[in-house]
Order: sequence, then structure tokens, then C-alpha cells
Amino acid sequence: MLTTLGAAGPALAQPTAGSPAADAAAPGDGEATATKPATKPATKREAPGPSPAEPGETAAAESTAKAEPAAASGPAPSPPRIDGTYLGTTLFTGLGFVRVNDLPTDGAFAAFGATASIGQMVFPWLGLALHGGGGGGVRSEQSARQRLGEGYLGIQLKFVPAPKRLPLSLHTGFGFGGGAVRQAGVTNRAGFGGAQFGASVRYELFPWAKRRRPYRGGGFGLGPELGWLGFTPAAAGRPMSNVVYLALAMTFYFGS
Repeated sequence: MLTTLGAAGPALAQPTAGSPAADAAAPGDGEATATKPATKPATKREAPGPSPAEPGETAAAESTAKAEPAAASGPAPSPPRIDGTYLGTTLFTGLGFVRVNDLPTDGAFAAFGATASIGQMVFPWLGLALHGGGGGGVRSEQSARQRLGEGYLGIQLKFVPAPKRLPLSLHTGFGFGGGAVRQAGVTNRAGFGGAQFGASVRYELFPWAKRRRPYRGGGFGLGPELGWLGFTPAAAGRPMSNVVYLALAMTFYFGS
């Protein structure tokens, strides 16, 4: 009987499933069940969008965008200088070639004089003006002093081939006038007169226009002028006068 109990003892010592002893004997299974993480559905990641710009950065970007077209277009073109209503004058010196009936005038006169004009640029390339002037001259003929005096009034046309690029102008005019030659020791004078014509080319500089009128046309211009004034003869051998001159031209353009 003791042998039977000894053999059955180990079997009785083992706990049965579901008993408190069995639960205490297997703590590893409970911990594995408690610490096993729950499966969560995968979340979709979105691509990061542009971050909102700061106010300072936005203002800088706008100013840069505005400055780029201005830099690409370059500096603003200067306004035309030969523009609008104008008042002008010239002071000239040159050589006068005169022929009259009663006095010998084979040599050239040392000529001098002045002109004045008031006009309007009708188009950027065309101006129309009332133009007039006068002058004189001297020469010697066989130790006798001869004096020349002449004057005229007419219409002058001004052509500007490149008004936006070059302040060069061509002038042509027509009108009427006359003159006379006097000689020392001779009472009578010998004269000429009738139709008068003229032509010249002028280049003008505007030294103060950029500083005083940077955004407005016109200004004070001055420069050299090379030209011709002539009183043509009415017939072959009749009295006439031709003056070839170099002048200083001064004109103020009021602008449009």
C-alpha cells in the first residue's frame, strides 16, 4: 500500500490545468499575451507643401520682380531736344562776293552779321519759322575803302533727319531783301536787291538740358552753323550778292 501511494505521489503533485497553481506556474504566457502590440492600420504620408513665405520675403520678391523688367528695358530714352516753339539767333562771319553796276568789286568782302528767327516744330522732323537778318562787310579797292550792307526777311524751313538720335538740322529759306555798296570818295552807291535764298547745316549741343529738363523736351542749344546767303541776279550780269559764313547758333526750344 505504501508502494502504491509513493508511485501516485508525483502524479498528484502536478497541478491540473485551470487551477491557480497552474496559472501561477506559467507566467510567461500571460506576459506574452499582454505585451503583444495591437496592429494599427498604416497611415498615408502626404508630401510636404511649400511653407508660407514671410511678409519680408514676399515684399522682397515683389520688388525684385518689378525691378527685373525695368533692368531689361534699360534706361528711359531722353526726350527730343529740337522740339516745340523756338527762338533763335546766329552770329556769323564769312566772305561776301558782290557784283554791282557802278563800282568795281572784284575781291571778296570780309563779311559779318546776325540773324534771328521765331518758329515752331510742326513735326518732329520739320520746323517752320519767320527768319530775318542783316550784315555788312568791308574791303579795299585801289586804296579806297568799300563798305557793304544788306538785309532780308523770309521764311525758313528746318529739317531734322534723326530727331531722336542726332541734333543735326538742315535749313533752307527764301524771302526778299537788298543791299548796297559804298566807296570812300564816291557819292553815289551801287546796290542790289530782290529775291533772297539761303541754306545751312547746324549741329546743336544741349549742355544743361539733362540736368534742368531730364524728362521734358526742348532746352537751350548752341552750336556751329555753316551756311550761304544769296541775292540772286534778275538776269545775267545784273547785281548780286553771295555770302558764305560760319556762325555760332543759339536757340531755345520750349518743348511740347
